[in-house]
Amino acid sequence: PIAFLSNPLTYILLRICLLLEATGLCQAAWVMAAVHKKIANFQRDEVYIGTAEERAAGEMGDDTSHLPIGTGHIVKLPNFADNAPNSLKKLLKRDPSVAQYINSAVDDLEVQEEKN
Repeated sequence: PIAFLSNPLTYILLRICLLLEATGLCQAAWVMAAVHKKIANFQRDEVYIGTAEERAAGEMGDDTSHLPIGTGHIVKLPNFADNAPNSLKKLLKRDPSVAQYINSAVDDLEVQEEKN
């Protein structure tokens, strides 16, 4: 970061952005994003993946077989219901279908994990 911040071009771009924002016309980030879009030749998502109608017509549904399991994803925790928040414990007692849903979702994840 120090090499980037000490670059004279970075300082010039920062001053231009601050000047543009001081005018109140728009935020400089939008202008920089538009310039970057032109340089990188970004296009709308429809160009890359098609519209929803095209995907449905081509039977290009979502492929859930490669969903990752691990960090940031639901995993079965030992004694989860014992350590759950009080509001969830009450909901589990009141509505057994919630517990069935949670168990089925975790079981589905375990089956997918075994396949991979």
